[in-house]
Amino acid sequence: MLQEPSKGEPFDVRPDEHLTYLMAKVEHLLERQIDKAVGQVGLTLRQFSALAHIARRPSLSSSDLARALLITPQAVNTLVTRLLAADLIDKAPTPPRQPLVLTLTDAGLDALRRAEPLATAAEAAALECLEPEEVATTGAVLLRLLERLSDSNDEGSR
Repeated sequence: MLQEPSKGEPFDVRPDEHLTYLMAKVEHLLERQIDKAVGQVGLTLRQFSALAHIARRPSLSSSDLARALLITPQAVNTLVTRLLAADLIDKAPTPPRQPLVLTLTDAGLDALRRAEPLATAAEAAALECLEPEEVATTGAVLLRLLERLSDSNDEGSR
């Protein structure tokens, strides 16, 4: 247990000893690398991810997109506005009070096709310091954590 420091003395807390902090730091640095890679096509990682989700699920709603990207509805509205302005997505006509339905435009599909190998290569370059079995194990562990945390969050909302 940490002892409370006297006023003016350093408090010996070590964030790098917390797995959560390390995962967040890795995610941040990896996001920067992939942003740089897909930036060659004029996208950010978040925009690339949005296009990929919309491509996989045509007629995706903006609220579904927000959940898939782990961002707020307000943030997804800003993202959707930018993607619409760049003519990368389109919104299908919907009846009043119905969720916005998103689809890729031809330009959006082209941008996604050009960005995907760049994102894949950037991720592979970042992970090349790991053995293939370490990558597989890390992926499996992260999936188990996601499942556990998703279950915990579902229980908490009941």
